[in-house]
Amino acid sequence: MNPVAIVTGGTQGLGYGYAREFLRRGARVVLTGRTTAGVDAAIQRLTREFPDAADRLAGCVCEIADIGSVQSVWDFGVARFDSIDIWLNNAGFARTGVGFLETSAAEIESMISANVVGSMNAAQVSIAGFRRQGSAGKLYLTRGGGGATGRVVPGMSVYSTTKRAVKYFADTLVKERKEARDGILIGTISPGVNVTEGLLREMQRVPESRRAQAMKQLNFVGEHVETTTPWIVDRILSDKRQGNNITWLTTGRMLSRSLAMLFGQKRDVISRYESSRGLT
Repeated sequence: MNPVAIVTGGTQGLGYGYAREFLRRGARVVLTGRTTAGVDAAIQRLTREFPDAADRLAGCVCEIADIGSVQSVWDFGVARFDSIDIWLNNAGFARTGVGFLETSAAEIESMISANVVGSMNAAQVSIAGFRRQGSAGKLYLTRGGGGATGRVVPGMSVYSTTKRAVKYFADTLVKERKEARDGILIGTISPGVNVTEGLLREMQRVPESRRAQAMKQLNFVGEHVETTTPWIVDRILSDKRQGNNITWLTTGRMLSRSLAMLFGQKRDVISRYESSRGLT
């Protein structure tokens, strides 16, 4: 039987890309979003692309910082597909490209709630659910951000701090599962810098005096969702190693891009989005 994957934050961006690639590979998918309209729109888009997958796709509303809401996602998935094999926790919130004092109290709270508390809620619900099923399962938390590696990135003070916390939390979960020896795998995903709806909104908020430099950096490190998500989903499905960090933007990829630039190969990721997002 094809696996069942829950993808939180699956109505757009990376989450939508993950859901799309799981469906492409025959998996059954539950995607979540914060609004009914967003969930319905994502379901309709995916159903148009994969007409034969209507019975393998479902969606529900979820507020990742609310443990009751997260539990309802698990219950919904089990009711629809009998059991869950993979929980990919993609839901999160970012406010980047600005100094700490330019980050509002509401934005700070949202990042901590979604990225840290949300990761803990996802872990609590999914690990307990896998154990009740009496079968192995896989939980993936999203690292991302320079903070996960300890690298200090200007303009990402709060976001990177939350991702550093997620890394520490994931490490503790890995240790616990190794001791438990229950077959439940804990992994993390470092998807690199993807051009998503959220990132484009962040770029629009960068002051014009700094936008050109920010776009230059994005063209070097950035990637399209349709490039990263197939590679990541393939590794999730084949993963058998406890504590694996699935990393897109490796040192090798960075070196390859640097060498290409030395030989005059210009990398352009952002131009296809500029006119529609007012970034020109």
